[in-house]
Amino acid sequence: MENNTTKKINQATQQGYYLDFGTVIEKAFENYKKIALTGGLGFLIIVIASFALFGSIAVVAFGTADMMGTLTEFNPMDFSVVGILIYFLVMIVFAGLTAPIGAGFFKMAHLAETNKPFSVGVIFDYYKTVHFKELFIAASLLAIINFAFVTGFEFIDYPIVGNMLSYVVAFFTMLTVPLIIFDNQTGVDAISISIKLVLKQPLILLGLAIVSFIIVCLGIIGFCIGILFTFPFWYSFLYTTYNSIFPIENASEIEEIGRLEE
Repeated sequence: MENNTTKKINQATQQGYYLDFGTVIEKAFENYKKIALTGGLGFLIIVIASFALFGSIAVVAFGTADMMGTLTEFNPMDFSVVGILIYFLVMIVFAGLTAPIGAGFFKMAHLAETNKPFSVGVIFDYYKTVHFKELFIAASLLAIINFAFVTGFEFIDYPIVGNMLSYVVAFFTMLTVPLIIFDNQTGVDAISISIKLVLKQPLILLGLAIVSFIIVCLGIIGFCIGILFTFPFWYSFLYTTYNSIFPIENASEIEEIGRLEE
């Protein structure tokens, strides 16, 4: 017998669902206004930490004098076959380990939508939940697929095609994370379901994604720093889209699931 979650997912993937473009954008803006400052500070912390981490690695690997020149000309395709494999293995693991941060922004959007208190620390909550494994698996699988496209087409001198295919993958799997954290899907199932959902409304979802991307890019006007505070809109858009397809009714139950430790 199907449970309610399975039933609603099967209904949406088989029969389709309705999305109103204007309503999604309007609700996404309302949600974004609640998380813009906190989410922007969260992104700022992540960017600083990333620069510190990769900067330290670059100094150790290349030395201070040659670091900037090496980084600007960096191309993993210049490595040996073993070096390329090691590089991509590291990046795949990195993608898996950072996946819970993205999930944390979804939780922030959800708490804002339900008028619950939240802080910057929310973005790290999913490192201590039962969802960590599936988030890691999903992100790692998607990283493998993307790297395969990028690397494969790089070898045959068509890097643009590889990059375009990676964007296509990102588009069709954009609902993967909320399926994991809000409806307890496995990483593999979440990817599959996300593809089926996007295929039901590809044009309106593409339009929403383009508009949301443009809104995020408006932050570049603020000497690039502003993009840190417009980027949370992307998560508000994805959260609102998911919530429009599968209304998240029992907020307290979902938050409780999100706090369960392994």
